[in-house]
Amino acid sequence: MDPLCGWCYGNSDNVLELFEKYNNDIKFEILPGGMWVGENVRRQSPQIVSFFLRHDTAVEEHTGIEFGNAYRELLKQEIVLDSEIPSRAIVTIQNIAPELTVPFMVAVQRARYYFGKDLNLDETYLSVAEDLGIDEQTFLDYFHSDKARKETQNTFQKAVQFAQSFPTMLVENNGKYTVIEQGYASLSDLEQRIEALKN
Repeated sequence: MDPLCGWCYGNSDNVLELFEKYNNDIKFEILPGGMWVGENVRRQSPQIVSFFLRHDTAVEEHTGIEFGNAYRELLKQEIVLDSEIPSRAIVTIQNIAPELTVPFMVAVQRARYYFGKDLNLDETYLSVAEDLGIDEQTFLDYFHSDKARKETQNTFQKAVQFAQSFPTMLVENNGKYTVIEQGYASLSDLEQRIEALKN
């Protein structure tokens, strides 16, 4: 997944429902893919916004998820699009509160795509952390550490091995990986694929 991927936002409700249903049986690991990092970091220009809006319409039609009016207002600002920052926030939670990684990831996606929050700002993540009962100072200390930056880069490299597109979902069992989603799949399809692998 990538926090700046509209289709990943469209998939977020499904991920949360799967997490709530299977969390006791399956260990969930989130691998942000680094879609907008390094040379791919961009300003949110009118051309990019036009590209986003075309895809957002398709995401809404296929998934039923809603993009908020505040997000459309955010699109009027030429903010920096840098996946490293929200990805590092997710990596931070995987280290300090791993059981909350999926709810945190979904809340971060919703922060941008529904509430129109800027994912470049610490305050966006502190608000999510507070809502989930995560200590803010513990979050900040790890989030701004060299260790978090290095782990985020390692996560990008790991994700490249598995994901050809976003979102991608795999199930690992005894070292064997099975792709159950590449691009968007419905919740019922995902549940059926997981159940088939469990049997």
